[in-house]
Amino acid sequence: MNQGYSSRGEMGPEVTAAATFVSRLLRTRGFLSEHQLHDFRDCLQQSLSEHYQNHWFPDRPQKGSGYRCIRMNHEMDPIIGRAAGRIGLTSDQLFALLPRELTLWVDPFEVSYRIGEDGSICVLYEAAAPAAAPSPDPTQNCNNQFLIGGRTSPPKNYLMTVSS
Repeated sequence: MNQGYSSRGEMGPEVTAAATFVSRLLRTRGFLSEHQLHDFRDCLQQSLSEHYQNHWFPDRPQKGSGYRCIRMNHEMDPIIGRAAGRIGLTSDQLFALLPRELTLWVDPFEVSYRIGEDGSICVLYEAAAPAAAPSPDPTQNCNNQFLIGGRTSPPKNYLMTVSS
């Protein structure tokens, strides 16, 4: 796939789900006007789309997942921080309005989040991936020569943590 895009289009539904979710978190405190929330959501959608542009792989949804992860853990995620700055919110105001610990995974066909380090992972958006065309002869694919038990990747509920 070219430039991280798929034949189904860009990452529209996933990015919309993520931006809408963060906007709704901001709305719960009643501090921002509807106009500010709308501007924030639009800015966040645009920023996420630009940030993910060359890191979106519908044919391999887990590829680039760490890059696409939005993370706040006592530090503001820079993409959310920039969108908030566009509507005049400071980092301190944003921290007062959002959970201190929030992880948002924006992947092709699925958007999920977790509030807190020990919170449950909840799915915000999920779509079925289009069926891939079968390989002409799987035994000719060098990636399959060591395939045991039919699985080429970890199960979906497998969570890999990356620390810096």
